[in-house]
Amino acid sequence: MSKREVTGHAMGRNGQIDYQVTVADNRITDLKVLNHSETPGIFNQVIDQLKNDVVSHQSFDVDAISGATVMSRAILDSANQAVTAAGVDITPAPQPQTAPETQRLTTDVLVIGGGEAGLVAACRALTEGRQVTLVEKNGYLGGATILNGSNVVATGSKLTKRVLGDQGDTPAKLAADVARESKDTNVPALTDLMVHQIGPAMDFISQFANLPYQKAQTQTPEHSVTRQIELPSASSYELIQKVAAAFTAAGGQLLLDTRVEALTFDDQHQLNGVVAKQHAKTVEITAQAVVLASGGHGANQKMRTAESQGIDYYGPATSTGDAYAFNQALDLKTHDLDWYKIYPHGVEVAPGTAKLTTYASKQATDMGALYVNVHGKRIVNESDVYTTFRDAILKQDGQVAYLVMDARTWKQVYQLMVLHDFSAEEIQGYFDHPEQRPIFVKGDLQTVARQAGIDGDQLAQTVKRYEASVRAGHDDDFNRDPQYLHAFEGDLFYVIEQRDRFATTLGGYSVDPQTLQLLTNAGTPVANYFGAGEVIGGANGHDSMPSMMNTWGIASGYVAGKMASEKARV
Repeated sequence: MSKREVTGHAMGRNGQIDYQVTVADNRITDLKVLNHSETPGIFNQVIDQLKNDVVSHQSFDVDAISGATVMSRAILDSANQAVTAAGVDITPAPQPQTAPETQRLTTDVLVIGGGEAGLVAACRALTEGRQVTLVEKNGYLGGATILNGSNVVATGSKLTKRVLGDQGDTPAKLAADVARESKDTNVPALTDLMVHQIGPAMDFISQFANLPYQKAQTQTPEHSVTRQIELPSASSYELIQKVAAAFTAAGGQLLLDTRVEALTFDDQHQLNGVVAKQHAKTVEITAQAVVLASGGHGANQKMRTAESQGIDYYGPATSTGDAYAFNQALDLKTHDLDWYKIYPHGVEVAPGTAKLTTYASKQATDMGALYVNVHGKRIVNESDVYTTFRDAILKQDGQVAYLVMDARTWKQVYQLMVLHDFSAEEIQGYFDHPEQRPIFVKGDLQTVARQAGIDGDQLAQTVKRYEASVRAGHDDDFNRDPQYLHAFEGDLFYVIEQRDRFATTLGGYSVDPQTLQLLTNAGTPVANYFGAGEVIGGANGHDSMPSMMNTWGIASGYVAGKMASEKARV
């Protein structure tokens, strides 16, 4: 047997991808990625499917994976060129020639969208004894959730009592925090549903999918009590992977690469299903009840408004608001489509595209790091809530700030960045090119200031004044909490940029707050149609607290799944 390893490089969405193609007797036997900087939760779901397609077809002329088109197409095209350049002659496997077909399916409950809200809704309906089909337009599950951490609250649950003990938390206290942080822009009835249903929802899904939640490493100051929990990996990929596996193991049906294009109606003009496309195949699904959990519209430039202009986007490129097209016939009521969840902790990895550094940035400020502007001056109380950081960064030249830390702090920051979506190679690449964005520099104080474009003399004065505050035990400039006043150790400093970024939208369709049925502009509930997750706005208002997007997704999915299953029972 003649065996060869052909290596090559492709440019993915987040950077270079190194791969290896194994060929034996002019047949492709394996496709392996050696290094990459892609989002792990997406990459891990996509690469095996891509490899199986290439091996089964004995060709790189196969479909790219929906929702990961840039990455998968780059690997396919580059690998094809590399194998050809190596002189390997691959004969494509014969494929049956089939005319475009239409597949017709019937189910009790249909769920549109495979993020956390859709998956929880599907699992809830399944446990109610309904036949459930979930369709997802991408070739992977997770939606915007896949880019976030797994942190969530579980107020009122048995889970919270076991993990955190009695912290004095109540649904009323959580609702008060939501209202305060959103400046009373939340819809009280939806907030009430969320805070009262998240407890039973978390007990349900953690048991159904065997999710081992624990106390979250980061407890953010927006929450008035300790209530945030997370999975051991801190990644939402663990949530998506385990919930999806439990759903299919219990008899649920998952259809990936299945994009809804139209709704269908019965003779009484009531919703009874959808028409979808799965590559060249048409899929017609008839259902007694439908849950819309299709996600937000942050990636849709035509739906973007002034509030998001100039702010980096770190959500999936597939959050395009498809539902607003296929729902047009229903004249559905919407509200606050120009609301976005803007976070202060981001690194611009490509023009207009960011990755989150929330956990790492919080750890840095807990250990004494400073936020400064290009003039070398502090801009914020580093122990304050995220909205204060967000607003402070937006006021700076170029809407960028810089996080200044010592080597002791950088060690912890680095570990958290690698844990949350950055690769070691990616970070090193930033340090290797200090003249480019994003800014990642290290050296003595004057060196990092020069490389980052910060006023070095002023930065030195800022550090000197801050260290005097540490010695005094009081921050006269910003009144930083004394427990986070820590002196810099040594002469080696690290500076990384910080930009505001957003992934999720906070407005959306209006619903009946008791049943989560979608409403028309006339205020009439749409029979058989329920909403969940990001596509339904209001529970968290114009600015959700950390952990509350996941909280709304799980709570609303839990309720929508129950309501849809009851409708399907009629």
